[in-house]
Amino acid sequence: MQNFTVNVKEINIHDIVYGGHANELFIHSNTTPSSNNDTERVKFLNGIIILLCKTDGGQLTLNGKTRRLHKNNIILLPENHIIEQVNAMCLSEHYYIAVSTDYILNMPSPIDTSIFGYSRYLSVIPISDTKYDDLATYYKFIDKENREQSKYQNEIIRSIFYALILEIVAECEKVLDVNGSDSIKADNLSDSFFRLLATYYKKNRSVKFYAERLNITPKYLSAVVKRATGRPILEWIHEAVLIEAKMLLCTSELTVQQIADQLNFSSSSAFIQFIKKHLGTTPKRLEQSNGA
Repeated sequence: MQNFTVNVKEINIHDIVYGGHANELFIHSNTTPSSNNDTERVKFLNGIIILLCKTDGGQLTLNGKTRRLHKNNIILLPENHIIEQVNAMCLSEHYYIAVSTDYILNMPSPIDTSIFGYSRYLSVIPISDTKYDDLATYYKFIDKENREQSKYQNEIIRSIFYALILEIVAECEKVLDVNGSDSIKADNLSDSFFRLLATYYKKNRSVKFYAERLNITPKYLSAVVKRATGRPILEWIHEAVLIEAKMLLCTSELTVQQIADQLNFSSSSAFIQFIKKHLGTTPKRLEQSNGA
């Protein structure tokens, strides 16, 4: 069993994306078989990795839990999670997109932001041969546009990526439909917490609420999540709320009061203070910076 005292390498998504897309999206493809037998612990910041791959086997460990890889996989590597590659990706073919949080938040539909929640507990999603081929087509189109520098390159890439995200969200929902999205069927408490968080974060920000749903004490749940992820449980709860708040402020026409109500704050003042505390700015400035 790996020791959590091992150093974790932090990788900022902004350092690996490039091109004419506001430094927010980067795509890479490789159809050459490869194998990596090293164990490395990494954490991505300010964005996520969306990997499509065929494999001959292997496994991936996220926050201390190992997921088995299938023949065809969508792999979601979320920000601020500890990702460990163990003897793993014996890849016969793979494509990946590194994309910033802001790029997804600026997509035309709130549906796209569901991928943030799903990526926290559905990191490996098995798919069929047909679906793999369909999704690979999106990656190839984005890669082609990225290389050709066409007149409407940004708009074309954004549209294709939008369609890709919707396809992936649909695959996530298929898994949830099979397993039960509102029931607690995860095989450890950390997974169970993240499933609940994805469902209830808009209305509940207290550790006590999630602990009661899991029939354990808040202190015990806090210890479990901290041990599994290396981060306090309140950071995860606040992060989920902040992503939703930023998306609503930047992409909707709702007032600050309406957003505060939607996210179950006692008042607009409480919401403003929450944003200032965690983001160092005000909701109004977030709206203005997005419109600039």
